[in-house]
Formats: sequence, structure tokens, C-alpha cells
Amino acid sequence: MLTNRAMPGLVKIGLTGNLPEDRAKDLYTTGVPAAFDVEFRTTTSRPRDVEYRVHELLEKHRYNKAREFFQVGVEAAIEAVRRALLDVSGVDSWHSQKPHVLADGDRLSLALKAGQIFVLIGYRDFTQVMAGNAEILDLWQVHSEVDFLEIYATGSSSQVAGFSDGDHGSTDDPVPYLDRNKTVANGVINGRERLMPGERLLWLPAPEDAENSAHVVFEAGSFCQVVSRTWRPLIAPHGLPLLINDFLYEGSWPAASNAIRKALSLPAPRTWVDGRSDPTLIQIGTETPNPDHWLPQLKSRQRRR
Repeated sequence: MLTNRAMPGLVKIGLTGNLPEDRAKDLYTTGVPAAFDVEFRTTTSRPRDVEYRVHELLEKHRYNKAREFFQVGVEAAIEAVRRALLDVSGVDSWHSQKPHVLADGDRLSLALKAGQIFVLIGYRDFTQVMAGNAEILDLWQVHSEVDFLEIYATGSSSQVAGFSDGDHGSTDDPVPYLDRNKTVANGVINGRERLMPGERLLWLPAPEDAENSAHVVFEAGSFCQVVSRTWRPLIAPHGLPLLINDFLYEGSWPAASNAIRKALSLPAPRTWVDGRSDPTLIQIGTETPNPDHWLPQLKSRQRRR
């Protein structure tokens, strides 16, 4: 989302595969009297769908049908983007009859709604794999609207770390900033976990949406770093921000129970690595990649080429 002091009252909303600063610089041509300023940015795995939905929500404010400029306040425009993220890149947009298998190099950004839960499902040893006896390893809960869950698939176990497992560096944010100057904070990290090859992550709607929304299963075909972040942290009674690991539900509900049973009964994965029964068998969290490893847009444009 860009503004320009030479165009008061207008905001430009669009998508880019580069950093917003790079896009703003490209737009500052000889035909434009002033440089553009970046007002807001977000990541998504559904960029074109989110852009279309935002433009649809703000259609009556569109300054020119052929341009991406809207006569609307910045805060109202930001709220439209947040709504669009939930509308077209939330749990419904990922619905599939089969698990989404995550391969090395995959990068996902999931838009979350408060009350949704994630169920980590896996096998603690090879005996369970052979018997097909998957079990629930962890439960996570989303506490704020439009939180994000980011999943980075990598080929190296040394690049992932989990807070629940007490791994070294698991409380550090892999991508703390969204610009090269390190001035734009990437929200507040409120969870960092790892998926081992063969483990599955079940994404479930909030109880009030359970009857109208489908569940989603992601399967780790590689080592995966999972990061939860929020822009609206909630403070628990003990005075600390709620983490995604703070599971507050006392029980399940019928739709969630059915989805969990289905996920537990899925056939054994093709790829499985023993990282739970004896963590010393593999190296976990021994390498700290630079943020541009996870978000390549942070690299300089020359380096990217």
C-alpha cells in the first residue's frame, strides 16, 4: 500500500514479488512529481486473489477503473486488506481431499482467524509408523484476528527449531523485519515450532465456523520451520503475551473430533524421519540462516538476479 504526497487522499494497493520499497522506487519515474511512501505491507500465498478481493471491497472508492488508486483513508484501506486476507487466503482456500505435501523450498503464509486450532500429528518411533498408529503430538490455538502462520520447508534439520522441544534458538524470530533497513517489524513472534518429515499439521476452523468451513492437512515432506506471528498480541492473566502453544479450550467439538479422527487414520507418509524418540540422532537448530534465506526478497536486487 503506497501513498504519494503529490496525490493527497489517494492510496495505491497492489501486489509485488519484490519488496514494497523496490516497487515504490520503480514507480518513481519522470512522469511522477514525488516519490511514493510505503504505508502497509503483508505477505500471502494468495497474492492475486487477495489483490482482487481488496479491489472488490474498495470498488466504490476507486479513482480510475483502469488504475489501482483508491480515494480512502489509510486505516480503512488496511482493514480492507486484513478482511481480504481472511476471505480468500484463510482455511477455506486451502481445502483439499488430500494432504498438502510440503517440499524443500516451499514457503506458505496462512491468514488465521481467532479461535482456530492446529493439531500436530505424527509418530514417535518407527514401530508406530509400521503399525499406522499416529498420535497427537501438540495442540495450538490462534488468539487474535489475522495472525499469520508461516511454514518454511527446508532440506536441513539444522535450520529448524521448536519452542516446545526446547531447541537452541527456538525463541528467535527468523524474519524479524520486512525491509532491508530493519525498521519495519514483522509483527510479534508468538510461536516457533518444527515439523519433522512425515508429520502432519491439521488446521481446523474456530468452533463457530466449524459447520461451514473445511479442515486442511499439511504433510511435511521435508524439515519445516513453523512460525506464528501476531500484530495484536493478547496478554494472559500472568502478564505475558499468549503464545500459539497456549491451548485454552477444555475439550473438542464434534466437527473438530471428526476431522482429527480422519487425520489420525490417514495412511503412513512416504517420508519419515525419527526426530522425536532420540533428538540426538539428527542435528536440530545448529544453523541460524539469515532472514533473506527464508524471505529472498530481502536480498539486494542485484544479488537476487
